[in-house]
Order: sequence, then structure tokens, then C-alpha cells
Amino acid sequence: MSQKIDDVLQVLAGIRGGYRKDKPEPLRRVRIRVVRQIAKQRGVDYQTIADAYIRRLAPDIKRTPAFDRLAEEWLASGSPSLQRILESHALDRGDPARIREFFTSAAA
Repeated sequence: MSQKIDDVLQVLAGIRGGYRKDKPEPLRRVRIRVVRQIAKQRGVDYQTIADAYIRRLAPDIKRTPAFDRLAEEWLASGSPSLQRILESHALDRGDPARIREFFTSAAA
């Protein structure tokens, strides 16, 4: 799997695990916490992880608020938009299958 897709899926998995509709913590705050945690685990700068959804998904996702909106739509209603965008940015042969697997398991 490409690093870009892996980074985004790790961020989404963390958001999914930390975001609760019944607790009104903004998704933005959850995302920041998740990205910091991933960066610390890898020993890299926060921006290195954040670039996966800020710059490397352009032009489909422009800047962080657009990513947050798509993530919130996915969590709230199962919107397929984020999955489609990630599939369009797949870099190697394993990416599409891994993306489908992630979103299928998230829906279960």
C-alpha cells in the first residue's frame, strides 16, 4: 500500500475510533489529536502526516476543512464521497482493495 493512502486511512481509523455523535467534541479536535498521536508514534513532524490529506489529495480535497467535512459526512451518513476520492488517488495495486476493505469494515 502506498504511504499516502496508509496515512489517510490511519487518520480516518483514529477519527472513527475517537469521534462520537453523542459527545459533542468537534471532529476537528479529534483529527488533531489523532494526527499528533500518529506523528509521535512514527517519530515524524505533525505536518508530515497532515500533508496526506491537506496536499496529497488535491485537487479533490482542498485544505483541512474540506477533509473534515467529508469525514464527518462519512461518519454521519456513510457517504461514499471520501472513499471515491481515495480510490481515485490510489498509487499502487494494493490501494483500491485496502480502501474498500477499510470502508467496508467501517460500515459493519
